[in-house]
Amino acid sequence: MKLGKQQLLGILFVNMGTLALEVVLTRIFSVMMWYHFAFLAISLALMGSATAGVLLYFFPRLSQPENAQRWMGYTAVALAVSVPVTFILYLQIPFEPVLMNRADWFSGGQIFWLALIYLDLAIPFFLAGIVMSLALSAWSEQAGRVYWADLTGASLGCLVSIAALEWLGGGGALLGIGVVMAVAGVILTNGWQPKRPLQAAPILGLLVVVGVFTTNQVEPWLKLTVNKAGGQEPTPVYEKWNANSRVTVYEPSGYPFFWAIDPDHWTQTLEQDMTFNHALLLIDAVAGTPIQNFNGNLEQVAFLRWDLTSLAYHLAEQPKTLVIGPGGGRDVLSALASGSQDVTAVEVNPAVINAVRGPFAEFAGNLYERPEVNVQVADARGFVERSSEQYDVIQASLIDTWAAGGSGAFALSENSLYTQEAFETYYQHLTDQGILTISRWYLPKRPAETLRLVSTGLAGWEAAGAADPSQHVAVVAHDQTGAQTEGLSTTLFKKRPFTPDEVADLQTIVAELGYTVIYAPGLEPLEEVGQFITGDRQTFIDQYPLDISPATDNRPFFFNLILLGDLLDPALSGSGVYRTSMEAIYILFAVIGISAVFATLFILAPLWLGTKRGNLARPSATLLGYIGALGLGFMLVEIPTIQKLTVYLGRPVYSLAVVLFSLLLFSGLGSLWSGRWPADRMAANLRKLFVVLVVVLILHPIISIWALKATLGFSLTLRLVIAVALLSILGFLMGIPFPTGIRWAGQKQTAVIPWLWGINGVMSVMGAALATTLAIHLGFQVTLFMAAGVYALAGVAVSREMA
Repeated sequence: MKLGKQQLLGILFVNMGTLALEVVLTRIFSVMMWYHFAFLAISLALMGSATAGVLLYFFPRLSQPENAQRWMGYTAVALAVSVPVTFILYLQIPFEPVLMNRADWFSGGQIFWLALIYLDLAIPFFLAGIVMSLALSAWSEQAGRVYWADLTGASLGCLVSIAALEWLGGGGALLGIGVVMAVAGVILTNGWQPKRPLQAAPILGLLVVVGVFTTNQVEPWLKLTVNKAGGQEPTPVYEKWNANSRVTVYEPSGYPFFWAIDPDHWTQTLEQDMTFNHALLLIDAVAGTPIQNFNGNLEQVAFLRWDLTSLAYHLAEQPKTLVIGPGGGRDVLSALASGSQDVTAVEVNPAVINAVRGPFAEFAGNLYERPEVNVQVADARGFVERSSEQYDVIQASLIDTWAAGGSGAFALSENSLYTQEAFETYYQHLTDQGILTISRWYLPKRPAETLRLVSTGLAGWEAAGAADPSQHVAVVAHDQTGAQTEGLSTTLFKKRPFTPDEVADLQTIVAELGYTVIYAPGLEPLEEVGQFITGDRQTFIDQYPLDISPATDNRPFFFNLILLGDLLDPALSGSGVYRTSMEAIYILFAVIGISAVFATLFILAPLWLGTKRGNLARPSATLLGYIGALGLGFMLVEIPTIQKLTVYLGRPVYSLAVVLFSLLLFSGLGSLWSGRWPADRMAANLRKLFVVLVVVLILHPIISIWALKATLGFSLTLRLVIAVALLSILGFLMGIPFPTGIRWAGQKQTAVIPWLWGINGVMSVMGAALATTLAIHLGFQVTLFMAAGVYALAGVAVSREMA
């Protein structure tokens, strides 16, 4: 039986749904657990799919084309039903993502619940893997066409996931994916033949899933009611999902909202005969921004000037202002209340702006429609890079969504705002007397986050041409006493050095507001921040127990302050800011550990034991090494590339869509093209291909840096075309080796193909973890160069195998 167009279309639909499911789960994990759990979705997808190969290895008769066609259809129907069922089961597992220390992982049994979540949600990916394993085994001589359908479907799935989250929300998107899978089942079983009852199963499955989907849309029952903050969340009055995050707004509170305020000013605020209502808007359940009740009278919100985050407005008169991450509009109101007549507000998340402009427009006094306010939906870093404007004040207050990008853990949209190159850009877009003001958490005993901010800012100012950057900076803090949250600091970076008169004015204003000057030029430096600015900064960085080195575009993980040696430091486990960073590493290790255990139990051990049976084939070590290297190398390219394009394209969702769509689509085209190679030319062509691929991987990061920087000012349409063009040759070349290897193996030993599918999946999981670890510690460039090395080893292995 030949591989027909109908089977290819079914494979395309299955993989479209599978990739969409991976992205949607990434978003859901970021809401219900912490953003660093997003890596779990990558591991689930790859490990579940790889495990499917083991089943076929022990039941080779399923790989016969007649059997494969039938079971692919039934498996797709089971896959459609498994998507909502496994998610409902997941909602019942009592996993607690809020951990106080590493002992909780074991004493509280959390590692067991995490493993159970892993097993449960891996089921749909396992079933999808069966479909692909059946297709590759049954039609190995056409592996290029099969892999083309796989990758093309996955590329479309990326776009489907974005649309599904936008239109249907988290639970609705999952059910929508179930419908896609049910359609795949119908396609793969050639429709409904009433005389054979089993043939009606796909149609029945489709009707059931569509019915459940419709019911959920009329009366949503698959809603998230528990989030990562712990416990049941209150019912939101507004909820909106998109590929960036889940945005919720809750019933207004009657108390004024401050990030940090002196107790005396707090009392004065409460004594005023005014309404201080604010509605709290949360991004992925924890990152908050208030929507302030506003009636159009700026006197009503004058109290906002007392907040530490508004300090810069006391030093500038009627400033032209850029607010980065305005959220609910609080910082915009602060600027207006301080006399600004020109405020540009740049917000990366359209759902936040839509909430303030839509259902809460009247509550917020139509703030974003005021003539002096210009709202832009874009990544602020890219917006500033492309802008020709200069500002008197650039403000960024506590910009940290703790929301995972679709690419997985640690890919946070705000990372690009806190790099040396970003500060250099801010410097260039300030007027001569302009001020950059950034507020971050401050813990007096170990103010690592403020130290890293200062470290990065000073490096950026120096790169921009400041002779002595320490004369351009001032740090003002408010400790935890009396604060609504942890301690806070506001760091001011001036385009020109602070003069003695300006420092004296700053002292007076800070004293009136009830804060403390930690450092300003000419004053006695206080605490570790003051010592750092006035001392040997490089030595201080080298000796400091946390990572406070300047973040760069090559290594933009500003919030990753914890080094591996700090995991055993009990002093950090009680500090919220640092505990989150520690948990990120714990969870990464936990997921890697669980993945390794399951890979051993369900993939490696069964495959190895199976080779002891005389009737089961065993692939050579070089062939396994070749296929494993391909899985590892692909992930080493994919993950850093998504992050690098975020600034260029302006929004994380564009980066996710363009990188995944382009890499997968062009990899699919490369796979399809490789099917034209004559069998006797595969070995020679692969050797030439790997030479070209390794050269491209080495040159690509260098060329792309130049190309992206030179074209950053182009329109979005042109930037999208350029990004796709840069990714096209890379994806095309990377799509050829795997199906060619499968095709070659199928000619020799068809029975080993499940082995190869399993090993590729295992190494892809490890590759995703390794890519994240390398990027955090060594940077994107090193990660991409290591990808070139891995592909070079793959080339050596396949040359030996095919010799």
